[in-house]
Amino acid sequence: MVEKKIKFITSGQLMSFCDTCQKMKSDIDVTDMSNRNFRIDGKSILGLMSIKLGLPMRLVVDGEDEELAHEYFMKYEFE
Repeated sequence: MVEKKIKFITSGQLMSFCDTCQKMKSDIDVTDMSNRNFRIDGKSILGLMSIKLGLPMRLVVDGEDEELAHEYFMKYEFE
């Protein structure tokens, strides 16, 4: 399992993120940093569009190709 802190600034980033997620075999969840009960499937563009841009989110990638998460999602990370 791989966890990262991510943030989306534009809706274009959300669409690019979803396209990348759909190419992976792993389960990909995005959760609000303050409310862990709020889970969005990273492969669902409709779910991702409900995210408020600019807020920190938690990305969890779990599956057979999870090691690709470091390469694929680095551009969405923040400290």
